[in-house]
Amino acid sequence: MKTHIALVTATLFFVALSACSGDPERLAFMNNDEISVMNANGTEKIQLTSDGFTKVSADWSADEKQIVFDCNQDGDSEIYVMKSDGSEITQLTANEDSDVLAFWSPNGNKIVFASDRDGDLEIFTMNADGTDVTQLTTNIEAIDYPAGWSKDGEQIIFSSDRDGDREIFTMNSDGTNIRQITTNDDEDDFPSVSPDGKQITFYSDRDGDYEIFVANIDGTKVRQLTTNPAGDFDPKWSRDGSLISFASDRYGDEQIFIMNTDGTNVISTGVAGYAVAWIK
Repeated sequence: MKTHIALVTATLFFVALSACSGDPERLAFMNNDEISVMNANGTEKIQLTSDGFTKVSADWSADEKQIVFDCNQDGDSEIYVMKSDGSEITQLTANEDSDVLAFWSPNGNKIVFASDRDGDLEIFTMNADGTDVTQLTTNIEAIDYPAGWSKDGEQIIFSSDRDGDREIFTMNSDGTNIRQITTNDDEDDFPSVSPDGKQITFYSDRDGDYEIFVANIDGTKVRQLTTNPAGDFDPKWSRDGSLISFASDRYGDEQIFIMNTDGTNVISTGVAGYAVAWIK
């Protein structure tokens, strides 16, 4: 009976989503090192890559015509772009170190990414064609990696352990004016900026295990959205700002879940992996 009720609830939730959205959003996700897309209810899965090489992240350009991603097919992780259907793969970086976690700027002209080419993970930008690589952070004893851009493209949001544990920071797109926006003795990581640019969602273990939180973009008004004994990770805002996806192992294996932005109506898609972006 409980299973039947859960299925009915999930069906009604996704019917309401479709009705409100007109053109429902889809989820791009990572599973078994491959990039795929699916409907928000877990149906109509389409796998875009099938090379068997390790990938950590992928991000869709604002016009959704291109995907930037990292892949270790040449022996170490490098940054690549491809069309949104998985065709025409082009390698942008080529060095003996690891380049990972790439994100498009809102106008599609720049890509921010992390690289350990100077000995530890730092944040770099480059043009969309791989030229003009510029290092933005330099911390010998810290690890920095980006999580995305502000809505106007003027700031980069990133995670760093420069104060002893993982915290969330912002900086200007040229690397200046670094500001710490979370401060506690626990781990705050992998923020995602809301479509209106006013909030972030992130995961943190500040209550003892990893849960999903939201806060204003300046770090104020932190609110906890999930509360359970399992780990909840990698939240992502939907493009219309009405939903948040996240990964959780609350059912044993890591699955992709969706909830309202106030933490209500938590629904499992039933699909293993973690979401990397919402797309149309």
